[in-house]
Amino acid sequence: MTSSLATNLSEALGISHPTLSIVAEMDPPLAREFLAMARAVGASNALSPKDQSLIQIALNASVVHLNAEMVRAHIASALKQGATAGEIREVLQLTSVLGIHGTIPGVLILTDAEGGLDNLRRTASPERQARAEAAHQAFESKRGALTPAWQACTYQVPALVEAYAGFSGVPWSTSRLTPKMKELVYIAIDLMPQHTHLEGTRVHMAKARANGASDAEIVSILQMIALLGIQTHMLALPILKEELEKAGLPA
Repeated sequence: MTSSLATNLSEALGISHPTLSIVAEMDPPLAREFLAMARAVGASNALSPKDQSLIQIALNASVVHLNAEMVRAHIASALKQGATAGEIREVLQLTSVLGIHGTIPGVLILTDAEGGLDNLRRTASPERQARAEAAHQAFESKRGALTPAWQACTYQVPALVEAYAGFSGVPWSTSRLTPKMKELVYIAIDLMPQHTHLEGTRVHMAKARANGASDAEIVSILQMIALLGIQTHMLALPILKEELEKAGLPA
């Protein structure tokens, strides 16, 4: 029964991982309910199996999560589904931008302390205005229109804005993934539970739709994120089993 449950979990998640057997063994009631949830998410998923694996790579490789074992499992799955090394590299390039989202809230606090963005535009020195405009143009030429948060960044951290435009523009200089898929990756990482960057999500949902994404595809990503919760058990239950065995205690 346990092996059957573990096999079903593996099939529902699209990966092979030894901890799924331990989850099935150590907590079968939760494993069964999670299996039902994973099957519900899978049954309504509008993305191809390959694209699902690529999204999972982004979720698990994001700087706020960094689950190496799941990255490996989903890379293996993506390769089996026909993904190329170039496609996976583009996913990782897109995902690596997430670090900047720790900078932006601090910039907004600094900007508020100076009376807000509108006040900065009115009161900044000519030198600062010129520097901000140069950073604005550099970003816009590589990444498109700036949100108000990014406009604030041009005043507070202009050199970083210019450098980041090049860094974040790397995956857009190649076309192994479609623009739609790239925006779907951004949606996924912006909505990581440890992160939840709503402004970015709104921007990238609009861009994904403009590039042909359906609501069903976007909803598929929202539901896939919910499945990350099982990783609590995949991480902790093997440790619990080992420590119980060391202590001579029943499971």
